Amino acid sequence: MTRLRFAAAAFFVSTLLVPAASADDAATPVTSPVTTGAITGAINKDTPAPSAVLIELRSKLASLPAGLADKERADQEALAAFYAAREGVGLWMTGTGFTPKARALISEIKNANAYGLDAKDFRLPSGSEDDAATLTTDATADAELQLSIAALKYARFARGGRISDPAAQLNTNLDRRPQWIEPKTVLDQLASSDAPDAVLRGLHPKHPQFEKLRQLYVNALPKKDAPMSASAKRLRANMEMWRWMNEDMGALHVLNNIPEFMQHVYKDGQIIRSEKIVAGMLDKQSSIFSRPLKYVVLRPAWRVPESIKVKELWPSLIRGGGYMRQYGLEMQGKDGRPVDWRKIDWVKSDIRNYEVIQPPGPRSVLGHVKFSFPSQHTIFMHDTPDKWMFRSSQRTLSHGCLRVWKPMELAEIILQDDKGWDKDKIAGLNRSGPLNNEVAIEKRIPIHLTYFTAWVGDDGRMKIFADIYGHEKRVSQALDGQWDKINKGRDHLAPVQPINTSAVAARAPAAVNRALPRSAQKSATLGDILGSALGLND
Repeated sequence: MTRLRFAAAAFFVSTLLVPAASADDAATPVTSPVTTGAITGAINKDTPAPSAVLIELRSKLASLPAGLADKERADQEALAAFYAAREGVGLWMTGTGFTPKARALISEIKNANAYGLDAKDFRLPSGSEDDAATLTTDATADAELQLSIAALKYARFARGGRISDPAAQLNTNLDRRPQWIEPKTVLDQLASSDAPDAVLRGLHPKHPQFEKLRQLYVNALPKKDAPMSASAKRLRANMEMWRWMNEDMGALHVLNNIPEFMQHVYKDGQIIRSEKIVAGMLDKQSSIFSRPLKYVVLRPAWRVPESIKVKELWPSLIRGGGYMRQYGLEMQGKDGRPVDWRKIDWVKSDIRNYEVIQPPGPRSVLGHVKFSFPSQHTIFMHDTPDKWMFRSSQRTLSHGCLRVWKPMELAEIILQDDKGWDKDKIAGLNRSGPLNNEVAIEKRIPIHLTYFTAWVGDDGRMKIFADIYGHEKRVSQALDGQWDKINKGRDHLAPVQPINTSAVAARAPAAVNRALPRSAQKSATLGDILGSALGLND
């Protein structure tokens, strides 16, 4: 009979460090070592006489090297605590070989490809079940540990851990994180369940869209060693992005799918509103993130973002301040006090020390309503006077914020749900209520900005949207292990650098600083002019 051959301690260490199509290898290593004493202390608990396999397994855990990436280190510590507390035999192996739970676990891990993972990323004991019955104590301990490590790695990957920090590893606009589950929780669930295969399957996203994508993905998988098709890679990338989404999307939530240029409002799992949105330009992207809605602002004022102040308004001020006059912009100090911008030498002064505001009114960039969900990205949703933008099919026209079609309908849905207000009350506040009226939202209403380029309808047909910002490509490259090919783009959160004021002053006044001719003013508003002429869309 062919003996089952398991690696000894050195080979087992390589199991922990094996490279995969994962971001874990790219993650910042944890510098504080795992001391043998700390693990041995946990192992030396007063427990009933353990089996020889458990004794050997604990010894292997205590001698593992430090210096692993943080998530592997957490797995290692959880395993040390789990097996220190375990009595009698191991979880997967007995003196006669694999337990039924082990066979179910192995079968499920081998089926990883059907869930958008790669079965080759998981090291499993080799050999047949008959071979396992003749294993030595040392080899049995190796097999037990290999299975537990594979199970924890599967759990991390099922929750999106192949790309552990999308913002750092792919693009700063991808403000998402894997939905981690503590390894202790995973081990406890595996130990207490008679169906560890079901436990692993249950770690994948439960969102209906994930399962719809998965069904198509299974049918798109290549045969044997054939290369994966572009369609299969697209499905896999979209499945991966669902792994980063909160499990609880919110009983009432707003999903803005950027590649689709559409907003969908869900209540109790059903879509109650779908309307067009305008998203950020290719070089001024709308970030991908989720935050709770904090305010619905009626008759809002516009606070000009830092990048627009520096890159566009500052040169205008040096040349005479044409835009300040033409569009009724006001200036304040950081203390909120009004400042007369005409009395400041803008060649010597820094506009970053001031705030520029457009008061509410018919020319307001924000229109009648703004939806605020604060984040480091300074992005929000709002109305716009520039209705022409919604006629385009690819609506990458803003400075990053989302312009919403029929936004007062959205305000009515939210304020009726949160405040119990009817349409008449909201219309009255919009018509003659307080200026910049911030209505605080008390309920949890998440706002999601997503980047799904594939969406499966109830009829099973897939809609495909253009990869406008390149995020789908980046995700696919990461999953293929092509980290060195990823174009991360610019860091949109980097501090805005000041302009060369002397150089601006030395140049002749630019055409963009002069007032527009009357013929242009008839159809142009502030958002139109600033957006189209300068790129100042929000």
